[in-house]
Amino acid sequence: MAYKIVAVDDVQLNLDILAAILDTEYDVTAVTSGAQALALMAENQPDLVLLDLNMPQMDGFEMLSKMRENPAMERIPVIFVTAEQEDYSEEKGLSLGAVDYIRKPYNSNIIRIKIRNHIELKAYRDDLAGMVEERTKQLTASHEAIIMGMSLLSESRDGITGAHIARIKSQTRLLTNKIAEMYPDLLDKELAGQITTYSPLHDVGKVAIPDSVLKKSGGLTREEFDLMKSHTWGGGDLLRQMVEFLVAEHRKPLKVAIDIAECHHERFDGTGYPDGLAGEDIPFAARIVALPDVYDALRSTRPYKRGFTHEESLDIILKGDGRTDPAHFDPVVLEAFRAVHEEMADAFDTNPDPQIIPK
Repeated sequence: MAYKIVAVDDVQLNLDILAAILDTEYDVTAVTSGAQALALMAENQPDLVLLDLNMPQMDGFEMLSKMRENPAMERIPVIFVTAEQEDYSEEKGLSLGAVDYIRKPYNSNIIRIKIRNHIELKAYRDDLAGMVEERTKQLTASHEAIIMGMSLLSESRDGITGAHIARIKSQTRLLTNKIAEMYPDLLDKELAGQITTYSPLHDVGKVAIPDSVLKKSGGLTREEFDLMKSHTWGGGDLLRQMVEFLVAEHRKPLKVAIDIAECHHERFDGTGYPDGLAGEDIPFAARIVALPDVYDALRSTRPYKRGFTHEESLDIILKGDGRTDPAHFDPVVLEAFRAVHEEMADAFDTNPDPQIIPK
């Protein structure tokens, strides 16, 4: 398949000359204005642009600036084509991101060599970028597999299954995506992804809770409940120790995991634990994960309770039942929950736990 070139010049004769030089080797599309070229490239990006410097309405400098502001076009190599001999124009063009200059009148051999060199360089860079992207995907998949494994290890000790972990992650993704959509200034896509990735680690601190407390089927004593609550700061402490094994640039995302582990039982009205934090003093990641954690607990069947229906759980979260109250949740998170609660129900129903018959 031939490489694609867009040639932009307001003089048709110049375009005809370029086409005659290049048509045998490349797929050349000729346009007579910068506006035409930008519209064309918005739909179909070429491998290289030959851009005349002096054009009416939109000159080459302005068109190149618009290309560099557009993520879909910013990496397309641009060679300026001009009759100007001033160094100022060349310097300005290169500073805006042009990769080279071709001066008029045309030397066909120089044109072919420069275009071939820059297209080969772009192809190499594209291949390298693809390799880096694939390697990043592999590392991300391994990273997430380790997180899921750690989460399952900690949760499975009290009978919680991998389905619960998958549900929390799916439900957190639904909430974060909706919040990022509704309030992009409050939650960007990068942080939304981190919160989703680390949400399964919310109960990682349970690894330090004794079986006598963790697996107790009846009610807990005050002392036992205090011990159970310690899984929050215990999880944060464990993750802080893990951070010490990472190089500095890889430590920042783990702060999200620590926030989730330590604070997912805090309540927006200040009645939660371990520190009784309230409102925005609670890390946003923990405020988000708190809701799917409660929703999933309400829906799940346990030896000591039946699982509530989605409608019952929705009513409890939005209206309260004496134990759970809407004041426990960040209003922004509740708003997102109202918008995606049906999808959260689907996420629960498609990842069921093994059947448990409650007492």
